[in-house]
Amino acid sequence: MSESLEFTHASGSGSTWHARFEPKTHRFKYRSAMLYLDLDRLDDFDNSALQVNRPGALSFKTRRHLCDDSQPSGEEARGLVRAHLNVDVSGPVKLLTNPYCFGVGFNPLSVYFLHQADGSPGALIYEVSNTPWNEIHRYVIPYDQVALGQEYWFDKTFHVSPFNPITQRYVTKVQWPTDRHTSIYLGLQDEGADRLMFEAGLTLDLTPYNGRSVKPLFTGVWPQTFLVIGAIYREAFALWRKGLTYHPHP
Repeated sequence: MSESLEFTHASGSGSTWHARFEPKTHRFKYRSAMLYLDLDRLDDFDNSALQVNRPGALSFKTRRHLCDDSQPSGEEARGLVRAHLNVDVSGPVKLLTNPYCFGVGFNPLSVYFLHQADGSPGALIYEVSNTPWNEIHRYVIPYDQVALGQEYWFDKTFHVSPFNPITQRYVTKVQWPTDRHTSIYLGLQDEGADRLMFEAGLTLDLTPYNGRSVKPLFTGVWPQTFLVIGAIYREAFALWRKGLTYHPHP
């Protein structure tokens, strides 16, 4: 089934939540806002409020993502998926992420939605970043493993939170961005455990965005970078106060 043309690009608003169960409980929920960009159509943003690889109040920097700097497109993302999976990803490549705001940017999780030639779902890439190390790691997720709300398990191979060891497994579920809505669920399980020690979720309502209006950006997306960075360190301090074990970067 082909994706509607009105979803070439979109702005999203909703919420993100975390819930820790072990070794102590800790929960929070924040408002969230992101952009949903077609990496093959970034030239749509020429002379727009969102600057691509140019300084501005809001900017998208291809160097932080699977997107060539000189000729931005979805080809690098397609290449990564093809190196791992035998699946058609020749259709649109959409990236759910946050832009830079006044030169500052950080995305704990960006998600690539790769489509088949007919516009149907093909595969996903979870692009995970950590702070303060500012490293990036990408997990390729087979869509057929998460279709219809199914769970997909994969090993954790990248250090993110200093309060979580590297010897864990992820479980994820996804609602593909159709009907103007998307959601991502992630759970973490300790090695040898029989239940999850952590869960997190992101839920967004999507509004088609043509790049010409500044309202979707300045009413929701523009301060998100500062909110995310502030929340990460605020919640990390709360976990430290609760006495959780510190796991240094391996």
